[in-house]
Amino acid sequence: MKMSLVVRTTTKLVAPFLVTYGAYLTIYGYESPGGGFQAGVIFAVSVILLMTAYGYRRTRKRFPLMTVQLVESSAALFIVGVALMGLAFGAFFLNFLRPYMPGGTVMTFNIGVALKVGTSFVLVFYIMSRWVDRD
Repeated sequence: MKMSLVVRTTTKLVAPFLVTYGAYLTIYGYESPGGGFQAGVIFAVSVILLMTAYGYRRTRKRFPLMTVQLVESSAALFIVGVALMGLAFGAFFLNFLRPYMPGGTVMTFNIGVALKVGTSFVLVFYIMSRWVDRD
């Protein structure tokens, strides 16, 4: 089903702002309300919005299934790596980067969670869209 020109144009205008707001929540989530989960959901919403406006096949060409799966798996390993790196400095999830960068490991953890949550939601939507494979 093809959406109208108004829907496609509005989606094209709104999606970059969603990604920018998601990046803001990821980076400054340690100082203000927000964080990795909220940012990941916003990232996923931007992809799902594109899928709704342009169709499943066209969006999947831009964001291939294998790439989404690779990012999701890598994000999980990244989160575990951040947690285990704290063990090297004395505790699990220790904020050992605090003196070197603002937020320390909280910001790096938020980046991993945002990628994991965003790609997970996109994967779920891909799987659900396979059954409704009408563009």
